[in-house]
Amino acid sequence: MSLHVASGRLKGRIIHAPPGVEPTRPTPGVVRAALFSILGQEITLGPFCDLYAGTGSVAIEALSRGAPRATAVESHVKALACLRRTSEDLGLEADLEIVRTDAARFRRPASYHVVFSDPPFAAISEEMLDRCLELCRPGGHAILQWPSDRPRSWPEHIEVRRYGSSQLVMARR
Repeated sequence: MSLHVASGRLKGRIIHAPPGVEPTRPTPGVVRAALFSILGQEITLGPFCDLYAGTGSVAIEALSRGAPRATAVESHVKALACLRRTSEDLGLEADLEIVRTDAARFRRPASYHVVFSDPPFAAISEEMLDRCLELCRPGGHAILQWPSDRPRSWPEHIEVRRYGSSQLVMARR
């Protein structure tokens, strides 16, 4: 399976993915487009972190759209192999840091301007948005992809936008 970068300097370039859906569930194109539309030029203001990166499509899209650096956090070996292959093919080794670890254990407090998390829906935790906020610099954005079929009441300062089977849950530090 292959995905493509949707916009920016790498538009149309291939993002490699393992065959089938497992171990990754790539962020749907409509959700990726919405995410970057919401962020706009904010993407250029600091480092981007993609937790549960899978193919790295969101981190790579962030770089394509002007993020100065990106970190992709993933633990699955097959997804990491595809992510490394894409990074090499696109010449992103200097701009894309690939970290092999469980995203739930990843710690770099106040390091990123934008933190995006798309955990496996079966294992998603309600505390994940708070974890994302911990990784954000002051003024940064924490964004969690949440399943639409799992209703939750979020505090009033949290913005939620629905896109089919997914929601983007957004907070600012």
